[in-house]
Amino acid sequence: MEKAFCTVVNCMDGRVQLPVISYLQKRFGAEYVDSITEPGPIKALSEDQGGPTAGSVLDRIAISVEKHGSCAIAVVGHHDCAGNPQPKETQLHQIEKAVELISSRFPNAEVIGLWVDGSWQVSEVR
Repeated sequence: MEKAFCTVVNCMDGRVQLPVISYLQKRFGAEYVDSITEPGPIKALSEDQGGPTAGSVLDRIAISVEKHGSCAIAVVGHHDCAGNPQPKETQLHQIEKAVELISSRFPNAEVIGLWVDGSWQVSEVR
C-alpha cells in the first residue's frame, strides 16, 4: 500500500537532502516527504530530549503525522556534519537514541535511522 507522506528529521546541510528524499520515497513508497531540518538534530534528540530544539522537532513531527497522515519517520545523521561534528560511531549511537525517543512519542509510525556517508550514499542503520 502506498503511503502519500513520510517524514524526515534531517540536518539542514543541503548535501544530504536529495539523497535522503529519494531513498525515503523508494523505501516507503511515499509521494511526499515532510522535511524537518536543524543543524545536527540527532544531538538534541539524543542528548537534550527535554530541550527546546527536541521539543520543536517533536511538535513538527506531530503536525506531519496528525495533519498529513505520515506513517513513517526517518532520523538522519551524516558524514562531515558541521552542526554535530562527531565521529560516525557517536552519531550512530545518537541516531539510535533519537529513534527510541521518536518511536516512544509516535508508536503507530515506523521509525528508522539513516546514515549518509562521505559519498552521499544513504544506508539504514536501525
